[in-house]
Amino acid sequence: MDLLHSEIKRTFLKFLVPSIGGALVVTLYSFVDTIAIGQGVGPDGTAACAVLLPIFAIATFAGLLCGVGGSVLMSRAKGGGSEEKGNAYYTAALLLVGLLAILIWAGTYLFQEEIYRLFGANDTLLPYAMEYGTLIILTMPSFVLTSFLANFLRNDGVPGFVMTATVIGAAVNIFGDWFFVFPLGMGMFGAALATALGSVLQVVIMASYLFTKRCGLKLVRPYQLLPAWRKILLNGFGTGFSEIALIIVTFVANNQIMRYSDTAGLAMYGMLSTIAALFIHIYAGAGQAAQPIASVNYGAGLVRRYWDVYRLGLRTILILGVSFTVLCLLLPEEITRLFIKVTPEVLEIAPMTFRLYALSFLPLGINIFLSVYLQSILRSKAAAVIAVFRGLVLNCILLYLLPVFWEAAGIWVSFSVTEGLVSVFGLLYVLRIKDAEREEKSIS
Repeated sequence: MDLLHSEIKRTFLKFLVPSIGGALVVTLYSFVDTIAIGQGVGPDGTAACAVLLPIFAIATFAGLLCGVGGSVLMSRAKGGGSEEKGNAYYTAALLLVGLLAILIWAGTYLFQEEIYRLFGANDTLLPYAMEYGTLIILTMPSFVLTSFLANFLRNDGVPGFVMTATVIGAAVNIFGDWFFVFPLGMGMFGAALATALGSVLQVVIMASYLFTKRCGLKLVRPYQLLPAWRKILLNGFGTGFSEIALIIVTFVANNQIMRYSDTAGLAMYGMLSTIAALFIHIYAGAGQAAQPIASVNYGAGLVRRYWDVYRLGLRTILILGVSFTVLCLLLPEEITRLFIKVTPEVLEIAPMTFRLYALSFLPLGINIFLSVYLQSILRSKAAAVIAVFRGLVLNCILLYLLPVFWEAAGIWVSFSVTEGLVSVFGLLYVLRIKDAEREEKSIS
């Protein structure tokens, strides 16, 4: 696929369809798990899923940190004509993600119960969390490698192969959720078994591409390994930090919910987080569709082409964001019933909670896309600022501040206010970059 000369819109669509398709399928893992647990186990099981979110976030963080950071540098190098240097970044990123996967694997296994307690599990929820989480932690490296390999394979020009691997893994997970949870009655462990099998199979299929003749990813001797790792971490931080921030925000939100609400509120948060994860993956899919095109053309100095793909990506985000927000504002109770075997307590808070949280979905999409795009053109500091403020600073401040005035409602409003403020900053910053490049071009 010629990313330097092919028509931008057509090329973007070739990446967009499998990227978003793959993102949709990935989120089916969480969706089907949440539905199976919510219907087969009940609200306590769904609340336990909220406690488990940081475990998945840690794995995704490591995969994106190395996968996005390394693949952006690889594509830029190859776009500038240096194939060897590009593969050196790939090799360095592979070594780094392997090291991180081992550390995360050991840490989460050794301190499993302490992690669940930290993120809001009480004596009622802890057995559910342990039943689901033990197998997930045992297969932790597969969850790290899915994000890592997907990014490098897309940048090697095979987004369709990534989608195929994802669809097969998801199909195993979906069937397993039904079969293990309902006919076999395996409860939380059955849902975990289905998720683990799907993830492992997805990694095996994607890894098989590395041994084909078509694969352009080659293991070579890295140039100055430690400086290469530093560049990978800096460039992947913006996208990866969104996941690590989720851990901190989940800690704050879970404890605030238990303070101002109860387990019904925590069950709603578990469900809403799953829905938000679906939208985040779709938004990130749009960003990942733009990323290889933008990175290669940025490396080649083709300014107009990488800004053309920015406009296409942002337009896609706006259409998706408006659609998701309207859908959730109109059907809060119906969507809640899909995920949870509702109790009177859940049904009482569902409409207000859902609608307040849903207002965050449009600016959320803008922020996710801007983080990925800015990394693509090596504006890693700006991407990191967006990630830190939307994922941590503003969110945590508002999660503590707004409930003082509006109690439980303030928790849900905080997400929307945070995303809205950060999206305004991000869009203004991008306009500033474009104006600066335009002035530089006119002077030259």
